[in-house]
This record gives sequence, C-alpha cells and structure tokens, in this order.
Amino acid sequence: MAKVIDIYHGSDHIVKHPVHGNGKIHNDYGRGFYCTEHIELAKEWACSADSDGYANHYKLDFKLACHPA
Repeated sequence: MAKVIDIYHGSDHIVKHPVHGNGKIHNDYGRGFYCTEHIELAKEWACSADSDGYANHYKLDFKLACHPA
C-alpha cells in the first residue's frame, strides 16, 4: 500500500511544478526545494512580515518517489 503525505512549500509566488536547484544559493542548506508537513510553518517561510505569500500544497506518493517508472 502506498503512503501519500501532504507537504507544503512557502513562497512569494505560486509554484505549480517544483524544480530542484532553482532555489536561492544562500539558503541555510543550499539550493533545494524545501517542504514541510506543517502548513503554518510553510506560511511563516512564505514571505517577510511586510508582504503576502503562498503555502503551496503538494501530495507526495512514496511509492512513486521510491520506484520511478
């Protein structure tokens, strides 16, 4: 049985299709596409205090992630 989890990515724009390596080079852990299982944390990361942002929502299917076609 596949395990599917909901994950969120905070950003100043809508990200329909995540792409690894397009992130800011000076992020804490380098370039990457960072997600969390906690929507409130994604909202916190989405923007600075003086602007709005988005908590982009994705479903991660571990069966697909671990066994590509």
